[in-house]
Amino acid sequence: MGSLILIKGQIPEMTPEQKERLKKLESIRDEDIDYSDIPPLRDDQVGKYKRLRDKPNLWKKIRVKVIED
Repeated sequence: MGSLILIKGQIPEMTPEQKERLKKLESIRDEDIDYSDIPPLRDDQVGKYKRLRDKPNLWKKIRVKVIED
């Protein structure tokens, strides 16, 4: 199992540009997303896909620990 340690006070703040972009993305409704440039999948293509949860060797567990500065 891998580990990720976050130290409070050392996590960088989001920039104003990042915050603005996130606000814009949050305001988009699913119905407003244009998928017209993505071709539809054919049945033979869909049949080749496997669910990720059926492939446990692709997943890696990690532990996240936040510690005080």
